[in-house]
Amino acid sequence: MITARLAAYRWWGIGGALSRSMSSGWGILLPFAFLPVLGWADISVGQLRILIVIAMLATIVMLYHARLRHFLLLPSCLALLGGMVAVLMHSGVY
Repeated sequence: MITARLAAYRWWGIGGALSRSMSSGWGILLPFAFLPVLGWADISVGQLRILIVIAMLATIVMLYHARLRHFLLLPSCLALLGGMVAVLMHSGVY
């Protein structure tokens, strides 16, 4: 009975719809899970600038690559995260 129900769900596309909707979510959740690591690493603002530049260059490269285009949110959210940490470090909050 359970296998028939799972087969029906797959047939209706419920599993595919959930994985498609979460596929962009992983690109945002993974870099923001990296935030405590940046806090513990005790890196300087200059090193954060290098991280932001590398992430932005990786975003540009991935934009024009056919297969890597699907993972475009990973480096762009990493650049956003680096910028947020740099602002927090500059203001003295972090």
